[in-house]
Amino acid sequence: MKVADVMTRGVGLVSPDATAQQAAIQMAELDVGALLVGDDRLEGVLTDRDLILRVVVEGRDVRSLAVREVMSSMVFACHADDPIESAFREMRERQVRRLPVLDADERLVGIVTLGDLSRAEPGHAGEARLVEALRAIAEPHRQRARGPREPELPDGAGDETRASNPPPGSQPPGAPKRSGESADSTENASGR
Repeated sequence: MKVADVMTRGVGLVSPDATAQQAAIQMAELDVGALLVGDDRLEGVLTDRDLILRVVVEGRDVRSLAVREVMSSMVFACHADDPIESAFREMRERQVRRLPVLDADERLVGIVTLGDLSRAEPGHAGEARLVEALRAIAEPHRQRARGPREPELPDGAGDETRASNPPPGSQPPGAPKRSGESADSTENASGR
């Protein structure tokens, strides 16, 4: 089975020039935890977690702050013709719950969520993959709850906010500069 068979199509983009408040209102109206960001191409993802950590906690003004300043620009995606096993693996490895879906020309054509993939494999096999992926996604959060200090994680591991927004000066060599990055951290942009 392919990602195209289970993904949600017709996902819109919020402009990177929209304000954080406009994006939050759109999230509330759509009842979603994330919005894909871009004008004519996918530029990033804005999650409710991004808004909390980068706007609310920092005491920034939601009415004047542009989405591009707080969005996560490191986006992990899959392709419509990928097998669903590949999307499961990408979610597990990247510790994300949703992936934008691109066509062969790298254009956004939809979004696929962990829930979409688990429903594609009814019965025990789908449940087992869902449990495995959820454990992998949640692992850093459980580790943080065990003690006051965050554990050292192997390269590429960690939740989306930490992985894409390391403390200043701690980015690995060759890593892209932060313009407000992460992958995703909450439920999907399609509202499921």
